[in-house]
Amino acid sequence: MTKTEKILKILIYVGVIALLTVPFIVSESLYELFITGKSFIFRVVVEILIAIWLILAILYPKYRPKKNWILISFILFTLSLFFSNLFGVDQTASFWSNLERMEGWVTIVHLLGLLLVLGSVLNTKKEWYALLNISLFGSLVMVMIAFNEIIDYQKSTEGVKLWGGLFRIYTTVGNPAHLAIYALFNSFFALLLIFKDTSRLSNFIKRTKKTCLANWLIWFYITAFALNTWMLFQTGTRGAMLGFMGGLVLIGLLMAFLEKEKTIYKKIAFGFITATILFIGTIISLKETDFVQNNQPLDRLTSIFDTNSPAIKIRINNWVHSYMGFQERPILGWGQDNFNYVFDKYYLPSSDGLDSMWFDRAHNIFFDWLIAGGIFGAFLYLSIWLATVLSIFRTREFNNNEKAILISVLAGYFVHLLFVFDTIISYLYFIFIIAFVYAITTKDKQSHQYQISENLKRILITAIILITPFVVYLINYQPYKAAGELVKAIAVVKRTPEGQMFFYHQKPIEDNIKYFESIINRDTFATKEAREAMLSIGDDVFGLQVRNNQVQKQIDALKSQYATFVYNQIKQQIEETPNDAGFPFLLSNFLMRAGNYEQAEKYALTAIQLSPTKQGIRTSLVRIYSETNQSEKALALARETYELDESKRGLWIEYVRAADRFDEELFNQLVEEAIERGNEGWVNFYKNKYR
Repeated sequence: MTKTEKILKILIYVGVIALLTVPFIVSESLYELFITGKSFIFRVVVEILIAIWLILAILYPKYRPKKNWILISFILFTLSLFFSNLFGVDQTASFWSNLERMEGWVTIVHLLGLLLVLGSVLNTKKEWYALLNISLFGSLVMVMIAFNEIIDYQKSTEGVKLWGGLFRIYTTVGNPAHLAIYALFNSFFALLLIFKDTSRLSNFIKRTKKTCLANWLIWFYITAFALNTWMLFQTGTRGAMLGFMGGLVLIGLLMAFLEKEKTIYKKIAFGFITATILFIGTIISLKETDFVQNNQPLDRLTSIFDTNSPAIKIRINNWVHSYMGFQERPILGWGQDNFNYVFDKYYLPSSDGLDSMWFDRAHNIFFDWLIAGGIFGAFLYLSIWLATVLSIFRTREFNNNEKAILISVLAGYFVHLLFVFDTIISYLYFIFIIAFVYAITTKDKQSHQYQISENLKRILITAIILITPFVVYLINYQPYKAAGELVKAIAVVKRTPEGQMFFYHQKPIEDNIKYFESIINRDTFATKEAREAMLSIGDDVFGLQVRNNQVQKQIDALKSQYATFVYNQIKQQIEETPNDAGFPFLLSNFLMRAGNYEQAEKYALTAIQLSPTKQGIRTSLVRIYSETNQSEKALALARETYELDESKRGLWIEYVRAADRFDEELFNQLVEEAIERGNEGWVNFYKNKYR
């Protein structure tokens, strides 16, 4: 190995290790602090890694790609998504995503680049297992953060973020479901490191004293497995828990099936199966006991098949929405990050309450890709999985234990994805797995050996060195700056620990507008979220009050300026994304708060046209009709909306409020009917809150 080759490989090792820090990054100075920082770091590091790898591949042919169906499937999947996005509904969202998700085609291209780098450079098991060891050490740091989070919660529940009214750990990852898949991967990595060396494991089982260091390593892996499993269950993520237990059973089945001679592994295999089945059976049998019901992770686990659970109902409805949307665009789909258009158009009135009005994911990996990429995209995505599993089965480079665990971690991950969606962390670990399989199963294959002249090598390497900084800048700098400015744009007031309130900016409202204008002038994918944020802080802006009358007059003038600014910006956004029901609905509410009922009605009707069965939009229009004394329209729309799903208390309340205002006889009739149906609680709630 030459000095240049060694230096380039070391740089790639450093970059890959840097990627393992991504789950720990929290950027409080950026909008969506748990997402944007992670994603920008990921993108920048991968872009640099690709540049280093290209130089390495130019100089040394052995680092060039090798033909394999994993790589071919991923390339075809990426190309298919390009055309799906090109002919989709919202090209900006499809190619660039938004700050909340940071996905889009740009992320898929980065994942493909990372697959090429890892699969071409890390081509020995020793390198890969070193990477997994580093990941495990990192996971133990995450466990300590999780412990600290629980301790802080036990000390004080004030200010603690709850998920569905429940405390669930989320650490620096920012979401329990996304932390769960991080823990799941690392749990299985620990098992892989335990079982990869059959002789070392046999010595450990036989308590051989000559292998003290190896024994300590195995104890470390056992500890890491136990702690990551604990962390997974503390997230309360049902899909991940189910995937984890299913993965353990699959490990047992595959070990028993693949191992023909070594009875010790057959015993371990049946131990996995028996322990998991006993655990599941015990939990189900104790479902109604205080032991399970007072244990949040176990209680959530037993409710996974409860179709009356709001979370399960929402997901089932989203899958129905997806199927209906797929029927409209079956070939190439709607484009990435365009599920919200499907959700608006095919919204089911039975969706849970008024709190589930907006979804941008189907929460099922198959349906998400079916919508994003149509039948081609979904098929090619699944082909990546199939190619990976077949490569594991067919190769002799992995022993039977390694095969069983690698296939099982993919299975556990896939089960998890049946209920949620991918993020940068799960994508990262998925690429680790498939790149590992790709690298090891192709290590003896010949890479492309085409010759490059020395002059051309110099030209190409110089071009890469010069172009890479511009690529990094063009892809990341402007949206990064926009994400930082958006934090300042939405800050209106701040409070001291003693409860005193101050303006966040020296020039309130005026500075907010300035930051919003700066974001929009950057012309990035953050513009849409910035415009949405303008609406979300409307109450804070219009609620500004001071005791000084002269200052208050100035603030009131700025409020009017802000209202005009927001109105013009949202009108432009509606023109740019005419099929998005969200912005006309939000603008309607904004105008209603400002007292402009005529324009509010106009935009509410536009929103209903785009999403005719979404009750939350309809009830907003009912209130507009009520405030403008259009009694017939208010009562008719309230009744029609309630009849979409008479099981919802919120819809009944909107109807009865309109009746209470305009038709006393109808009001009394609705109250009597509610009592006859056994909904006396609805009546009491209404009378206590509104009368």
